[in-house]
Amino acid sequence: MTGERPHPTLHSNAAPTGDGRLSAPSATRNAPAIVKALVPLMPAEGVVLEIASGTGEHAVALARALPGCIWQPSDIAPERLVSIDAWRAAEGVANMRVAIALDATRPDWAFGPVAAVYLSNLLHLLPTGAGENVVSGAARSLRPGGRFFIYGPFREGGRFRSEGDARFHDSLTRSDPEIGYKDVEWVLAVAAAAGLKPLARVEMPANNLILAFERPAT
Repeated sequence: MTGERPHPTLHSNAAPTGDGRLSAPSATRNAPAIVKALVPLMPAEGVVLEIASGTGEHAVALARALPGCIWQPSDIAPERLVSIDAWRAAEGVANMRVAIALDATRPDWAFGPVAAVYLSNLLHLLPTGAGENVVSGAARSLRPGGRFFIYGPFREGGRFRSEGDARFHDSLTRSDPEIGYKDVEWVLAVAAAAGLKPLARVEMPANNLILAFERPAT
């Protein structure tokens, strides 16, 4: 449709493997640390919706580490949906569903209710309004007691966590002045407005964070 923003370019360094799968060095590198951090915080059972699953490498790693959960990957780009399903087939992950097309930047979206929602490396690629839609839709999708996990780079108190983060943010805003790093405080405020309570904050390699939230049980 004329005037629509293009879809965010996720995993721009992903390369085809020749069998439908895409592989991103960053996804391969950070998946073990993400699995280690998330497994103790994830629900023991139920459906987990992953927003913007990208290549699918996080999906197969997390689904395998959480055998009591059913992993529902999603994305907006056809080539990434193909890649996710190709990873699922190649790895034989029984508790991972076929990927679905989902644009979580649209207002009033919801999927579920689910036990958890996982989002990786997306908010800094979105304008503020689209980011708010992602968080509010995730909150709507959770069952009571459900949890929302956001992994990625952030600012804090208006400051970048490293010089590399500042350079990356500058490169993003040069390509699109409406996108760029979000402040941790902004995420907390948007989550609170959506009815979510802070659950945990986990420091991750390369100055990234996991911010975890919970929908109150009552």
